[in-house]
Amino acid sequence: MSNLQTVAFILERDGQPPDLRPWAVFLKGFIVASFGIGAATLLFPAEASMVGVFLVTLGQARTVHTLLNRNRNAVWRQHKAVWATNVQLAVALTMLFLGVFLAYAIVTLVLPEARVVEIFARQVRNLGVRDLTDVRFDGLGTVLRHNLVVALVGFLFAFLYRHGGMVLVLAWNASAWGVVFAWMARNAPSGGFFGSALTFLKSLVATLPHLLLESVAYMLVAIAGVFLAKSIGVFDWKSNELRRALRSVALVGSVGVGVLFLAAAVEALVAPALIRLLF
Repeated sequence: MSNLQTVAFILERDGQPPDLRPWAVFLKGFIVASFGIGAATLLFPAEASMVGVFLVTLGQARTVHTLLNRNRNAVWRQHKAVWATNVQLAVALTMLFLGVFLAYAIVTLVLPEARVVEIFARQVRNLGVRDLTDVRFDGLGTVLRHNLVVALVGFLFAFLYRHGGMVLVLAWNASAWGVVFAWMARNAPSGGFFGSALTFLKSLVATLPHLLLESVAYMLVAIAGVFLAKSIGVFDWKSNELRRALRSVALVGSVGVGVLFLAAAVEALVAPALIRLLF
């Protein structure tokens, strides 16, 4: 992809919807996050850790808005199955999450340690551990309570700020997890960049299962928040359309909470075992 093609891919042509294929959503998330980190570092070095996240939010708002519209049209106009269309939406959003996650992780692995602390101050300041073996995983109940609080915040952001709030939650989580896991990998006694990269990959094997499940759960709950806000604003309070929409919102939100239970179980029970096996 040439420089001109890259710019066109990011900006998109007027009047044409963004490319919503999963690989394209992933690639655009990676490119926009990389540009956002660079621009925030150059223009707002003191607050680059947060400005970069907001730039990702601005850069991906149209893509997510188009994804939500595609989902709505598939359900209400084309009468496709709600479950299938929401799975398609969740996959696309997860690919966006992974693109942003990878951009932050690579920058964290490549830059000098002092620069990482400066640029990503808010992501690493309360970490409290230096590598993954120092992490002490909480019990199932504690993990679940924490995840439910995060999901509730994501639901409220999505309900109040629609797709913008949804992307903000996604971008922050992706930036935090990308920086934290790469930071712990580079601090492990692994020998240089390639050793850190190998440790990072091993960390992903141990933690990516529950991180992906959490990401999907948060996105489903956020989707429910966006759909609830749109449904209340569009349909009459006593209409059959609103009742149908509310049933869809309840279904999506319930599935999200169910996936969150599964993610908490994997984090509390499976992740520690994988870390002991790999490290």
